[in-house]
Amino acid sequence: MRILHTSDWHLGRTLHGADLGDDVDAFLDWLVGLVEARGVDAILISGDLYDRSVPPLDAVARLDSALARLTRLAPVVATSGNHDGPVRLGALSGFLRDEVRIVTDPASIGSPIELTGADGLGVLVYPVPYLEPDAVRYLLSDLDPVPGSDAPAPLGRSHEAVLGAACRRIGADLAERRAHGDLRPAIAMVHAFLTGAAPSDSERDIQVGGVASAPAGLFDLDGGAGPGLSYVAAGHLHRPQDVPGARVPVRYCGSPLAYSFSEADAAKSVTLVDVGPSGCVDVTVEEIPVLHPVRVVEGPIEALLAEAPDDAPGAYYSVTVTDPARPERMVPRIRGAYPRALVVQHRGSAADPDAARRIVRAQDPVATTRDFFAATGGRGLDDDELAVVQDAWTTIRTGARA
Repeated sequence: MRILHTSDWHLGRTLHGADLGDDVDAFLDWLVGLVEARGVDAILISGDLYDRSVPPLDAVARLDSALARLTRLAPVVATSGNHDGPVRLGALSGFLRDEVRIVTDPASIGSPIELTGADGLGVLVYPVPYLEPDAVRYLLSDLDPVPGSDAPAPLGRSHEAVLGAACRRIGADLAERRAHGDLRPAIAMVHAFLTGAAPSDSERDIQVGGVASAPAGLFDLDGGAGPGLSYVAAGHLHRPQDVPGARVPVRYCGSPLAYSFSEADAAKSVTLVDVGPSGCVDVTVEEIPVLHPVRVVEGPIEALLAEAPDDAPGAYYSVTVTDPARPERMVPRIRGAYPRALVVQHRGSAADPDAARRIVRAQDPVATTRDFFAATGGRGLDDDELAVVQDAWTTIRTGARA
């Protein structure tokens, strides 16, 4: 059975204000083609389908269209991530066809979705939506009751505590099935920050409600009379990577697009998982062709303009100009060579880069302004520039008195 693992679509997100709609559409077209060409039997989306809990209408339309196209080819199982609004995302889950399951309710953890491939092999999929510790530490608790109460004590306020309880639910269901002769391979889906993985700048805070990370070893479940998990399809981190620290293969497939310039060196991909009767037998990384690559360059402005690469017109760029003083018309000149430059900044060679922090409010605002430009611009103001500053402050003072 062949399973496609993807996550972190973040529909509705922009990159420094740039609309990524065309990039998303190109990815979804490619994904549909891959599912058909590679004979995928099931698709797992491990959280963050949307970029925010109340997504824009075009993001909702894109998801609706994507699921309609994909489910004509293979069933889809999706979970909510920390960006998704679980109530909205899962509002109609009870009315969906068997071809698409959207799991957002933590109470469902431990109840697998049973999938069957074209080869007749069955697989148990255990979805785990994003777990905010404060929201589920009572719901998922399997601790002893507190004195004088029938209710179990709450779990700790950490992702490790609540994810550990979720894994124990999965392990209990799996062990019971194994005891009754059900030896079908099992896969877990999770949206969390697992210890040992490498984050990037584009993952926003997942620390609401407690300690942020959880060890991957939580998924080393004892299957009792049979095997434990065969694969963990992880979401949340945007760099594709295998996660150390567990006997079971744990992998982040990564986001399909780069959502920050810290991901400029990361190839984007989805993961194909081939599962046999004894479990995971092969993992293949399928690199995603990118419509607009993300690049980071820096250097003196003349070198940047003279040596603009061939992809400069089509790629998203972050450009840092390193001339000692800020060049004239820096931004329009850079964008003439790099039309999709989303970040254009100057980092000069000021003798003391911390001097600006030490500038204090003085009686003479002109002197303060002069010191600021000297500290941050790499040189002092010339006579003409200083005259402009003096005129500006004079206008401000006289205007205030008027």
